[in-house]
Order: sequence, then structure tokens, then C-alpha cells
Amino acid sequence: MYLLYNGFLVLASLAALPYFAVKSLRTTKYRAGLRQRFGQVPQEAVSALHGMRPLWLHAVSVGEVIAAAPLVQALRQRFPHLPILISTVTETGQATAREKMPTEACLYFPLDYRWVVRRVIARLRPRLFLMVETEIWPNFLHELARQGIPAMLVNGRISPRSFRGYRRLRPFMRRVLPAINTFSMQTTLDAERIVAIGAEPPRVRITGNIKYDIALEPMSSAEERALRNDLGLDEAPVLMAGSTHRGEEDIVIEAFRRARQQVPTLRLLLAPRHLERLEEIEALLHKHGLTVQRRSRGHRPAPSREACVLLIDTIGELARLYAVGTVVFVGGSFVPIGGHNVLEPAAHRQAIVFGPHMHNFEEIATALVEAGGALQVQTPDALSHSVLALLQQPKRRQRLGAAAYQVLHTNQGAVTRTIELIEPFLSQPTHI
Repeated sequence: MYLLYNGFLVLASLAALPYFAVKSLRTTKYRAGLRQRFGQVPQEAVSALHGMRPLWLHAVSVGEVIAAAPLVQALRQRFPHLPILISTVTETGQATAREKMPTEACLYFPLDYRWVVRRVIARLRPRLFLMVETEIWPNFLHELARQGIPAMLVNGRISPRSFRGYRRLRPFMRRVLPAINTFSMQTTLDAERIVAIGAEPPRVRITGNIKYDIALEPMSSAEERALRNDLGLDEAPVLMAGSTHRGEEDIVIEAFRRARQQVPTLRLLLAPRHLERLEEIEALLHKHGLTVQRRSRGHRPAPSREACVLLIDTIGELARLYAVGTVVFVGGSFVPIGGHNVLEPAAHRQAIVFGPHMHNFEEIATALVEAGGALQVQTPDALSHSVLALLQQPKRRQRLGAAAYQVLHTNQGAVTRTIELIEPFLSQPTHI
């Protein structure tokens, strides 16, 4: 099985080589961390571990890094002398991890070639490897097991799409998954799915979703006023659209234009998921006759006809910016991406709206809708209608925000339960 996997990996790499070569010439996204991806661990990263075996946590990109932040903070408090290493796949994930994670070292995750992962693992010798959500790399996990290093899946989630794919590979997955000592899954359904694709039931636990364990300290009125002033918003109502994808900006712009006919002071804060699309989105806004200003270029309070759109081109501050939204739309939900984190605006007690495609956050989205803490709309017209209705109904916005916050508060505790599963693996000496 592993022979077939590695053969396929080599063939796929050769086939994709021309594509990535061209992409690497055009953007830094594909060049970032290339040496690290091929197994070269920087000496400064090794030195930062002070000769101790680290806990290695892997989070693919920004969403997983932000989700794992409460867990890393709890690990730091519980094991203050344990060095922590974090790895990501994406460049934006790296930037977010370096900014938000109190860790000794931050690296790009190695490519899953046997010779690469063997070299990296032998160089770092982690005490425990934690992978966030579902990041299963067969050669990497096999090498961990070969070197006697335990692995654990935390905040485990198996989306419907992933489940279909893994189930087709079940004979192979039954050989890969024994390398994972413990599966800490978000829900009963996730636990059932991981067992169905080959995990041993005694190793599977249901701990809840650590995304609920975000800080619940509300922004003070003074802090919100200062943020609004920094953004050039004053007292203007705001439609906040976070983590949008291609195909969604048109929908958001139409909802904004319709609402602005009734609420002329309305401003739009638009935060695309992928910053390499900024020029494309800026051109789209101009095409619709909207004036736009980028967040990073500084802002001054402007008349309502000028800079009515603020394009967020910074990394790592979206969760904070949700605080100024009068109505919040969370993207990835009008295209089949599966949605993004709706708990960040819930922490600010905001009125949240999202589209029909929320399968990556199915449990959270269902909990919010059933509790009256969010609106799920099925069509672009319904989004336009809901945005305008909420802008005109402050008491309804308040009820939605309060209910969303309560859902968030009620479901906290997954980090504590996850730490309890991690502790037995960290009872051995830390020196290499």
C-alpha cells in the first residue's frame, strides 16, 4: 500500500512540476519556505528549542492556527517549560502563527516524501505531534511511529467531502491510522466517521470543538470608538463581509448597494479570504461605481460618497474587526467552500448572516440557527433582504447577537478536555 502511495506521489509531483514552476516565478506564495518543505530545518529553529524535545503542533492555514490558539495558550500555562513548535502549510498561516502563537519555533510543514519527513523528524525529535482538524500525511505518520513518537489528532473533523474520499481509501487508511495514538474529535458524527474509515474505536474520544474556546472579553465602548476612528467609520452603520471568496463579492456588493439606497451612510468592510485577489476585487468594486480604500494605506473619516468601501488587506485582525460590524456576513458560504468561522463575530454579539454552504461548520451553524443566533439565507436576494431588514431593526440585531454569544459560551470547555488527553504523553523527560 505504501509503495503504491509513494509511486503515486512521485508521479503526481512530476505532473504538477511545470504548474508550480510557473506559479513560483509569478508569486512568492509558492516559493515561501521551499527549503523547509524539502527537509532543511533552520538552525535558529533548532537552537530555539534549547536541546529539548518539543511538542509539535501542525495547523494548515489561518483558520486552523486561530482555532488552535486557545489550545496553545492552555498548553503554555500547563507546561510552561515545554518548547512548542508550530508548522503550517500556507504563507498566511505562517504569518498568523508568528503573530499570535507563543511558541519557540515556526516552520513550514515538510512535503510527504519519505526521505524528507525522515530527515525532519530525526532533526526535531518531538515528544508529541498534534495535528489540528484532519491533516493526515501517511509517510509522516508512519515515520513518527517508526521513531517511537506519539501522534494525536486534535479538534478532529471529517467533512462530508473528506469522508467520501477517505472511505474509498479505507484499506489504505486502516494501515495509516494506527500511527495516530488518540483521536480527539469534535462531534459524535466526526467520531463515527473516523471509525468508519479505519480508526480503532478505543482510541477515539469526543471532546467538542476548541473553536468555541475563544476569549469572551468584549471590546469596551472606548475601544470600539477608537477602532472605528482608526478605520474612518465614525458612527456609520457597517456591513462587514469576512472571508469572502470569488463569486461572493458580487453578491455582497449587490446587497450593499440595495441597502445603501435606504441607509445612505452605510459602509462596507470587505475582507477577502485570499489576499492575492485584492487587485481583482478592487477592480470589481470600481466596476460597480464604488470608491474603495485599502486598510493598510491609512484612513481618514470620509464623506459618505467617498471611500464607502474599506478593503481589508491585512492579516490576523479580522476577528477584531468584526466588533464594528452592524451586520456581519461570513463568507465561504455562497460558494461550495463550506463556510468559515462564525464564532468570531458571535464573540462580539453581532448579528450574523451566512449562505447555504456551511458544511465545514455544520454543527456550529446549526446550533446558531436553532438558537436564533444567526440567519442562514439560501439566495443572494435573501441576503439583500436580510441585510436591509437587520439594519432597520436594532432590537432584532441585539437578540441575534445575544443568542449567538450564549451558544458560544455554553459550548466552551473543549480545550480543557483536550489537555486531559494530551497530558499522559508529556510525562517523559524533554531532553533529546
